[in-house]
Amino acid sequence: MANKTLRILIADEHPCQRLQLEKLLNGLGYYRIAPVDSFEELQRLVQCALQPFHLLLGNIELASHVGVDLARFCRVSTQIQHALLYHSSQLKVPAVPQTERQSVSLSLPQAPDNEALESFMAIIDAPLLVGKLPLPVAAPASTLRPRVNFAQTVFSR
Repeated sequence: MANKTLRILIADEHPCQRLQLEKLLNGLGYYRIAPVDSFEELQRLVQCALQPFHLLLGNIELASHVGVDLARFCRVSTQIQHALLYHSSQLKVPAVPQTERQSVSLSLPQAPDNEALESFMAIIDAPLLVGKLPLPVAAPASTLRPRVNFAQTVFSR
């Protein structure tokens, strides 16, 4: 089940691409999405954010136009937890071991499709295992209630 509180940034200069990604995320149950169309706007949002963004879904070319390495920008920014970056073009998100999921950043050769985006969201939005409850010890047969046969009821007459 999707964590509806995840804050997501979509950074792409192409309006159709931003809209398509937003629709894909909406279809997966994510609605706290802020689309931006320039690196300057992205930088302003990240620097002024009171809470970190859980995911930046961004086109690498958006920052390269102004001479910025978007992957490095995401790594050094404390306000971006995860990044899914792509170049402008069917994809498979590589497996990420459970021990390396604290901050996941991937770079794809094209914009993610529904399958790739769903795979990535499953990686970063996996429920955390806080603790395990011990299973109850089997009770002795003498303490169990006798089974009652409800076959003879008013409905079976």
